[in-house]
Amino acid sequence: MRSVRGSFTLSLDCEGLWGIADNRTILSKGLINDESLKRAYDYLLFVLGKYSINATAAFVSAFAVDRGALYDQIELIERLAELNPTWFSSILAALKSGKLNGWSGSAFYRLTSAAGMEIGWHGASHLPLSEQTSEQSVAIEIELASRLSASLGQRPRTVVFPRNQVGHLPLLRSIGFENYRDGLANDGIDKVRNLLAEFNINAGCKAHALKIENGWGVCSAGNFLNWPSGVRRLVPVAITIKRWKSMLRAAAEHGGHVHMWFHPHNFITAPQMKISFEEIARFAGDLVRNNDLINLTIGEHAALARDSQ
Repeated sequence: MRSVRGSFTLSLDCEGLWGIADNRTILSKGLINDESLKRAYDYLLFVLGKYSINATAAFVSAFAVDRGALYDQIELIERLAELNPTWFSSILAALKSGKLNGWSGSAFYRLTSAAGMEIGWHGASHLPLSEQTSEQSVAIEIELASRLSASLGQRPRTVVFPRNQVGHLPLLRSIGFENYRDGLANDGIDKVRNLLAEFNINAGCKAHALKIENGWGVCSAGNFLNWPSGVRRLVPVAITIKRWKSMLRAAAEHGGHVHMWFHPHNFITAPQMKISFEEIARFAGDLVRNNDLINLTIGEHAALARDSQ
């Protein structure tokens, strides 16, 4: 292996039902609930601890806080709902009925923070923050996040954009955010291209992990760990494992970068994903332990990039 080590980054989109608030079909099934989320986060943190893998865990603010803190900000949520009625219809229904099973993840936030993960920000309500979302809505989202962060005791510096839709960067930079995970194209052609890429068992790594651009630390968009649900069930778990091992091996041998991301609740809707995740985590952990690879969070990558300037 090379003396110049490659790097491995894991980022997690932690959102519970907030991330699928516009998907009535999934909401109605009730698969993602407090109990199933607890099993998913317990499993995730167990595997990360077992193989000494650190991650950037980006939480939706409303998911991270306890219910009392959330209800304290109901007026701001109602203002957002007036501007974005489609996104917030299910959210308001859950809040007004008090049926928050699957919407409240404060216990998971505390466990993840206690495990030493970098805590990132995944929006206040998971409302997409693309340029198509009005500045008025984004300003309220930011105010909501600021108030909720006060109850959490820490303010994140890294953004993982909801739905990977990057936008309003000057505004977010002006209030103290420093880093973000780059966005992903997700139209029909990109979905087909991404699916076909899942079968490439000789996949390589990226040359660079992060760049400094307009004051931001911009981390590579990364690769989604295949979620074997729907059409993605066509990808055998064994192929997914071979693909990721190829990427990690390339990073270790050539000094490149591998960035994995997914949602913890993916373990609920596609349990086979646990098989691939644990084997890939084991393989990455072995490379890190043997000093062939370094495991860095998005924030740690950004700090190193700024120090080298």
